[in-house]
Amino acid sequence: MIKKIKSKVERLKANSVIPNLIGNLQNQFQSVWIPVFTGMTKQHVIANKVKQSYKLKLKLNRFLRHSFLTPRNDVFKKVLLLFTLFFSISSFSQAQKTKYKTYSYSQLFKMIEAEKDSIFKLSDAKIVFNAKTDSIFLLKGNSNNLSEWKPARTDSIHVNKLLEFTNIDFSLFQLRSSASLGLIQFHKGILFENCTNINIFQCTFHQGLRIINRKEKLIENNINYIIQSDILGDLNLYLNSETDNKTLLMYYNYIRNDRSSITQSGKGNLIIGNNEFNSKNVNISNYSQEATPETVNYEIMNNKFEISEALFLTINTKNLEYLKVANNSFNSPIFLEIDNLSSNSSWIVWEQFENKVIDAEIYFYWLGGGESLNFDLKGFEPDQERYSKRNIAHYLNTVMVQDRDVYNAELSIKGKFYNYYNQRHEMESSNAVYREIKDLETKRLAFLYEETPSFDTFFTWKINQFLKVFSGYGTKPAKAVIFSMYVILLFAFIYLLFPNSWDAHGRKRIMNRYAFFFKYMNKKAGIHEVYLDNQKEELLEFDEFKTLVEKQGKTVPKFFTATALPLYKWAISGTKFSATILKRVDIMKGTWSELPQSKRIWKSVLLISAFTIAICYDILIKMLNALMLSINTFTTLGFGEIPIKGLPRYLAIIQGFIGWFMLTIFSVSLISQLLN
Repeated sequence: MIKKIKSKVERLKANSVIPNLIGNLQNQFQSVWIPVFTGMTKQHVIANKVKQSYKLKLKLNRFLRHSFLTPRNDVFKKVLLLFTLFFSISSFSQAQKTKYKTYSYSQLFKMIEAEKDSIFKLSDAKIVFNAKTDSIFLLKGNSNNLSEWKPARTDSIHVNKLLEFTNIDFSLFQLRSSASLGLIQFHKGILFENCTNINIFQCTFHQGLRIINRKEKLIENNINYIIQSDILGDLNLYLNSETDNKTLLMYYNYIRNDRSSITQSGKGNLIIGNNEFNSKNVNISNYSQEATPETVNYEIMNNKFEISEALFLTINTKNLEYLKVANNSFNSPIFLEIDNLSSNSSWIVWEQFENKVIDAEIYFYWLGGGESLNFDLKGFEPDQERYSKRNIAHYLNTVMVQDRDVYNAELSIKGKFYNYYNQRHEMESSNAVYREIKDLETKRLAFLYEETPSFDTFFTWKINQFLKVFSGYGTKPAKAVIFSMYVILLFAFIYLLFPNSWDAHGRKRIMNRYAFFFKYMNKKAGIHEVYLDNQKEELLEFDEFKTLVEKQGKTVPKFFTATALPLYKWAISGTKFSATILKRVDIMKGTWSELPQSKRIWKSVLLISAFTIAICYDILIKMLNALMLSINTFTTLGFGEIPIKGLPRYLAIIQGFIGWFMLTIFSVSLISQLLN
């Protein structure tokens, strides 16, 4: 036995374990193990612990140094060491727990009112609900809708003292029956340090609110609510959780101040929803510690940010269980810092970020004025506010385009979102991010061409501009179709003004219509006869065919006669049908001059109406011909004879080239979207 103990001592001494262990176990020896080996009682030691602590510490150090760190064979010393190693975690060694005083809500506010000093401080206490005295501190409302929760009382409590709460536990939050700090006017600042379960409803903080949670002594559920409150002073919320989950919920608050800072560090949940920020600067961030089994939720939903200077948003996704940033309204650029995005555990709507995201890290580097960057020469005003509108505008319009490192950094953060939406198959958001990337690239190309002109840079720059206008950089095939329609209609209008072989009558169409009505009104024949007379040349060809069949059909097989005559009748059927219709609608027998005065009025109305309809029909046919000609030219690039002469002939060639280019863009864009 002694040999085993000796060998253990020697190994411990060699590994320098004992010197490190002694300092951690001194208090344990003072209160427990020295009495065991000296014959003192535990009660006696505890009674004299404070008085003799320093002496015992010195004695223990000397005792351990001379007894354990020197190689002796004393059995007592070896056994004592053995006990030290195996029983160091005894419950007797734990320090006495902090004792917490308990107060009701009514007692708390009576103490605040009775405090004569301008500052009220309270620490190491629990605030619990007393059904007999605290009814005015109850909450009422629908448990499923936070917006409907209301304090039980209708009058406000006014607090004119600075409040400092340290290590205070408020009664646990219950959905149906809950006490809270509700409907209170805090005219001075208020600090909650290492407090748990803070429930704030419809309060007004005139000089700000601070909630600082680091390592609270109270190991209980920690859910802090700030709901329907007005925060007029600076807002500082810092929650650091290493051992237990902390949750901060902010709903339906109106924040009007210069600065707001909300930070979730470690484990816990940060949920900010339906708030309105009217601030100069707002900083919302989370910082994950080392990887732990327990993760956090990070939600920023349905908030309105009216920021006069800068909004800082930091998202560390290392241990996030779920990330929600959606349906917020931002009126200013967003200085964003994000490590990576997981498509499986997040919901981020790009529409709220569109044309507003700035890489916070590279902007901060720019503000630092790195030696290699020399930003002062680019218009940065160091004497001004760092995040002034002028400096931000200069960064967006100049620095981000001209400086290669800044340009690449901004492309990188946008690329994270592009890959994220591609993984989620959210093509609308993915295309929006891609268009923003290409816009930045186009600005960069314009700058490079200005610096070092070259055909390659110029061509790429102009192609980008063209693609943006006509297809949204290939993300909107419909834009190519719409622009193609505009081109077709424009050239169709040009063709309408010039004769072409597609329009048989050309410019004479309307004049021929006038001639027809003149002849009808001055001839005793009916309108159908006038019509047949105008079609005489066309019918003559068919009549010659009929005569040929009748004369020579007798000397040929009957098959030809039997099929030829029906063909003749079918060829003239359209003309005969039109003549029959005109005969039935003929309203005038004889000439216009022979009509009685009583009939001229209503017959004039009918004739003018018929003439107008005929003219509209002619114009419609002419427009359709021009449109068909334009479509044919646009889609075929003038294959075959171009059915137009003069200047429009050369315009048709240009239209054909435009059509070829636009159809190519449309095809590529369509295929790209279909494949994605």
